[in-house]
Amino acid sequence: MRAKSGFIPTFMQNSGTLGRASYLYVKFNALSTPWFGLPSFALFASGLGILGLLLFGTGSSGCTSKPDGVEAVVDSAAELLRLNAQIEAQPQNPDAWFARSRYFARNQLFDKASNDANQALSIDSLRADIWLHLADLSFTTKKVEDAAMQIEKALAIEPEGADANLRMAELQYYLGKYPETFKHLDVVIRQNPYQPRAYFTKGMAFKEMGDTGLAISSFQTATEQDPGYFHAWIQLGQLHAAKRSDLAILYFKNAIDVNPSKQESYYALAYYYQQTGRVTEAMSTYLQLLELDPQHVPSMHNLGFLLLFEKNKADEALVWFDKALNLDPEFIQAQYHRGFCLEFLGQKSEARQAYQAALALDPQMALAQQGLTRVQGK
Repeated sequence: MRAKSGFIPTFMQNSGTLGRASYLYVKFNALSTPWFGLPSFALFASGLGILGLLLFGTGSSGCTSKPDGVEAVVDSAAELLRLNAQIEAQPQNPDAWFARSRYFARNQLFDKASNDANQALSIDSLRADIWLHLADLSFTTKKVEDAAMQIEKALAIEPEGADANLRMAELQYYLGKYPETFKHLDVVIRQNPYQPRAYFTKGMAFKEMGDTGLAISSFQTATEQDPGYFHAWIQLGQLHAAKRSDLAILYFKNAIDVNPSKQESYYALAYYYQQTGRVTEAMSTYLQLLELDPQHVPSMHNLGFLLLFEKNKADEALVWFDKALNLDPEFIQAQYHRGFCLEFLGQKSEARQAYQAALALDPQMALAQQGLTRVQGK
């Protein structure tokens, strides 16, 4: 098996520099969450499923058919008492066990949720919906092989089942078996040609295969079926940003319109502005993001970077690097750029300390080594 690398676009995987300096910080925050950052059950509750776990970590949703950023629901003690009483009254009713399993899952009590799901299946093993629920729990707890077996069980019961085929398509995407991915997605789309998640999964597979054109087409279809599909807009923005197409701006703005509370769309837009030399727009968008999240360290760093290298305002840039380091003292790029600011301002002793701090984090950082040599006069 091979885990996906998250969904930082190509243009953000390389530390671009606007031609002035390297180590521009491009951390994409939640977007870089790898598969085994494994999340909360909220993703499944929100309808994004396995692919959500693959790409987005916790609390993200693809479609607006369910709320974006769903939090695990903490039900009342009274609800649990009611479910317990239901099981006591009907111990051979699989739905009673299934209901309590969903309650435990919503509250991230995954072992208890799995136990109840298995109890339900011991009563009625032909419930495809419960097998898929159990598969979701297995993915959430990193038991990928168990999830595969459980999806197979659901498919054996309902070979044409849209939910089971969609789960299997997402699993095959994870395994890098793209022909199998498409085979199962074709079943889903044949039953429901308006299923946006199927087109989104197609887009991700095409993207992994390097077919940008078909990836874009699939993501566009996903947004046509669901104009509120946040992550499809993000993917479209990333693919166009990689081509330096200003359509990226439109798509990132669409993502912001769909969910103004999600940081990644602002960061992606700001970084695209930055990469294409639109300094004023980039700074304005980073500031918008900091209004949304006053502790968003990458935005602080990139504001400092732009002030330093594009505005020649080292004193103002220093303020932003200090803010970033107050929140993340191990942020090596901020340490290096803080040293560069101090060197520019003629404060060589302080610059030396900053370069040394960067080298303490990465002794092989060539730029910090060069800076330290300069300020030491060697």
